Amino acid sequence: MRGSAPVPDIQEIVLTARETRRPDRVIRRLVSEDGATDDLGLLTRLAGHRDLLPVRLLDALAGVRPRRGSPVTVVRRPRPDEDVGPTPRHWRLRGRTATAAHDLWLALVSLQVGEPVCWQTLQDGRLFNDVLPIKGQEHAQTGHSSAATLDYHVEDAFDDDRCDVLALLCLRNRDLTATTVATAGGLHVGTADHELLRRPRFAILPDPEHLKANGTADVSPAWRPVLFGDAQPCLRIDPPFTRTAPGDDASAQAFARLCRQLEGGLVHVRLHPGDLVLIDNYRAVHGREPFTPRYDGTDRWLRKLTLTFDLRRSSGRRRAGSRALSLS
Repeated sequence: MRGSAPVPDIQEIVLTARETRRPDRVIRRLVSEDGATDDLGLLTRLAGHRDLLPVRLLDALAGVRPRRGSPVTVVRRPRPDEDVGPTPRHWRLRGRTATAAHDLWLALVSLQVGEPVCWQTLQDGRLFNDVLPIKGQEHAQTGHSSAATLDYHVEDAFDDDRCDVLALLCLRNRDLTATTVATAGGLHVGTADHELLRRPRFAILPDPEHLKANGTADVSPAWRPVLFGDAQPCLRIDPPFTRTAPGDDASAQAFARLCRQLEGGLVHVRLHPGDLVLIDNYRAVHGREPFTPRYDGTDRWLRKLTLTFDLRRSSGRRRAGSRALSLS
């Protein structure tokens, strides 16, 4: 998207070196005092530094929480000075403080939109997750694939307590591999399809990462609608993991038509180091184009936060003092 014409439903803010100088200075101080960014106490301290962000960025983010603004917000900035080291071959191999300054920049922006939450079943329940290629998972439908297209989807669409907003920060993207996004704003769904898609006739399975960590491969998902909400529908879409009942051809065909529209509306967003994207997980889907991994420390590497507008919504699924949800 950088250097291209504006895209409807996507807002882009390009920050200057002057606008990022002060937050970078405070972030470096916080990292020097305590480099463990999974510490909720550090994030609480960071939340009090809203004034570090330029007013024009705060204004752009103000519409995200009530879902009045753009479903996709790209925030670009000058490349950070901090070296994150080589891309790890696995998320378990990341140095504990290697990405600390970048994580706090991601958190500082994200905290203006929602509260970070995570999953006990993903990356050992870490608040910040790594999105990077892992050998052996090239064709998986997860954030660790590479050679296969990561199909567009709503993050954790299978769960009622899925995040409200997905935040992705680019650490490395030498090949400018695109994150793909499409929004509900451009959908034109016929009346008959609209009625079918709003009925609980679709079963959405968790992805393999959740199931592997949970020690189960056999789940019985509830039947859900894939469209819901007011006149402009909200989405609950994850095509590779969505099933209809045997013989329900009408629902299957309506879903296929919806998927074709979303696929036709996909926009390529190319993130550079330091850039981040905030995606409304109810009004947009996201994915990734394929790329060839090298596994030599230079591969694409993003950091991920998932955000909720209401922490109380998932309180019964989290331990006291934790942001990690259990898998239902």
